[in-house]
Amino acid sequence: MLTEAIDILSAWRNGESAFTLTTSGSTGEPTPITHNREALTWSAMSTLHAWYNPTNPPIQLCTLPLNKAGGFMQLIRAAVWQSSIWITPPTSNPLSNLDAAHLLQFNRETKQFETRPLSQDFWNQYKPTTVSLTPMQLSLILNEPSSASMLSDFEVVLIGGQALSAEIEQRLITDYPNTRFIHTFGSTETASHFAGREITPDNSDYLIAPGTQIKTNQLGELQIANPTTKQAWLTLHDRVTITAPNRFQWIERSNLYINTGGVKIAIETLESQIATLTHWPLFSFYIAGKSHPVYGEQITLFTTHNQPLPQIQAALSSLNKLEQPKEIVFIPAVPTLSNGKIYRNPNP
Repeated sequence: MLTEAIDILSAWRNGESAFTLTTSGSTGEPTPITHNREALTWSAMSTLHAWYNPTNPPIQLCTLPLNKAGGFMQLIRAAVWQSSIWITPPTSNPLSNLDAAHLLQFNRETKQFETRPLSQDFWNQYKPTTVSLTPMQLSLILNEPSSASMLSDFEVVLIGGQALSAEIEQRLITDYPNTRFIHTFGSTETASHFAGREITPDNSDYLIAPGTQIKTNQLGELQIANPTTKQAWLTLHDRVTITAPNRFQWIERSNLYINTGGVKIAIETLESQIATLTHWPLFSFYIAGKSHPVYGEQITLFTTHNQPLPQIQAALSSLNKLEQPKEIVFIPAVPTLSNGKIYRNPNP
């Protein structure tokens, strides 16, 4: 990972005009997306002005794969902001793996990054003030007391990817009053995030970063235009309600459905309901559609919780009949894609 990071930063310093990233494949085949240097610079500065102090750019801790938009853009931000950055291998709980971290220290005289191994002196002198995490990483960090305590050391934590459970959001609000948690919104096509929702009581609005326009199509799906889309309108498969010219509320993914008996069931909405009813953390289970001769697709629940079947069925009995899983499968671990998103494999 360190070599990869150095190569990306060297390419940027040498004036590389375009960089190609690959989508995660969570909604189809992975697709290469190319962004030019100007769009990436705009994205980096947009993030700085939206969530940080532009006169004092933060030192980041990068815990995400560098071949995906989330991790890649952290390096680009460090280069554009001329700010040091810590790199640690992406794991399910990166805060428990900091022994492998390296500092890429920005030298303001040479305008280059210099590699430093982890030491207490360097960590204290260049202590990271912000980190980007996937929801799964965050969930596992919160379940490990020593890692959970480290979250309070950060001023800002960006959380990208899938929705967070209400229980996790409440814990962040209650346990970390001095840390800002931002649930970000974006995609590979938009060079990572272009909007974010600060996790505070009763806040459901995503604030778009300066320089992005938004609207919805006739299906209620979000459309955006900014330098990363070359100012062309890009349709995202997310239904939203626009509450102001620079704000929207997320409703659901428009392409994450199971069509069972002619009724479309929103996967993430149902998973949130199941998490509430069972008290299971998100990312410890998932639902997927399996082929069914009568219903077309049946809802199948895959869970890592080896509880008695009648107990699980009783917990889910208040669900609508069509929403109740027709099959419950016990699995050792939830499969994930390289960016940390759940791979909803119907045949794990």
